[in-house]
Amino acid sequence: MKGKKGQILLTIILIVLLGTFLFLAYMLYQNLPGEPKSLIAAFEQPELETGNLSYEVKQFYPNMKFNHNSISYKINSDCDSEKRARMIAAFNELEDKVSAISFYESNNPDIEVSCSAEEGDSVGRDFFIAGEGGAKEIIQTKRYNVITNGVVLLYDNPSNAIQCSWPNLELHELLHVFGFEHSSDENSLMYPYLESCSQKLDESIIQDLEELYSQENLADLYFAHVKAIKKGIYLDFNVTVRNSGVIDAEGVVLSVYDDKERIEDFDLRDISFGGGMNFQVFNIKLKNRNSDNIEIVIDPLNAIKELDEGNNVAKLEFA
Repeated sequence: MKGKKGQILLTIILIVLLGTFLFLAYMLYQNLPGEPKSLIAAFEQPELETGNLSYEVKQFYPNMKFNHNSISYKINSDCDSEKRARMIAAFNELEDKVSAISFYESNNPDIEVSCSAEEGDSVGRDFFIAGEGGAKEIIQTKRYNVITNGVVLLYDNPSNAIQCSWPNLELHELLHVFGFEHSSDENSLMYPYLESCSQKLDESIIQDLEELYSQENLADLYFAHVKAIKKGIYLDFNVTVRNSGVIDAEGVVLSVYDDKERIEDFDLRDISFGGGMNFQVFNIKLKNRNSDNIEIVIDPLNAIKELDEGNNVAKLEFA
């Protein structure tokens, strides 16, 4: 009897030892690096949206705009009282016509107005100047061409030039700052020559500005590049995250998901509009070495309001 009990106890001990060995062997197998296997990343990129604009009077680049609706200006002291009054009238006219835009005077301006011939001579080829007004600096973000500052240069009219009570010239140059080219329509305010005081602000320009400046100014984060390798239970990846919106994205977080479970977060900090960040990580431990539902997600908690929330996920699949 005692012999049987001893055999049973020994059998139990052997089974426990075998189970322990198998469990340890399994855990060791799970945690050992495996043969590197490349993963294919599926993700969406933003498209430049221009189809909603009429473009009867084209912009120099698609979707040119300031990234705010209340736009500041400064009229330099080299402008006499008449030029100052006409320029302010141009700002007021555009504000009256386009409800989404407003202007205010500031010493830290978005638009600088100068009446100095020397200032005009100092404008180099690095600045895009159309006529005597234009966007001085543009940041391309993929969705937009963001105007960061502009300049209007006003000079004395030739003695034989047409004199209009309405600020035709000033408004013409101001619209160049907003990105609009010349028009071939002689009745358009954007016709390259002031041939009549009856030239008017195009309704299409008003509509286009209303459309552009009615769009909420937001960031838009997306994957520009994703490369990933799986080595058993471990994951290496290299990603480039960019911001195609019009404002900076603050406190950007990147997360790795395995079978819908968030397993690790990474702080990318801030990404400026039109800018990006390259990020590389090695040996992230997944849930198990057979994981086949892996995702890299930008802003997983939707803490950043974006133009498009649908392009923040890169799904990794075996090649």
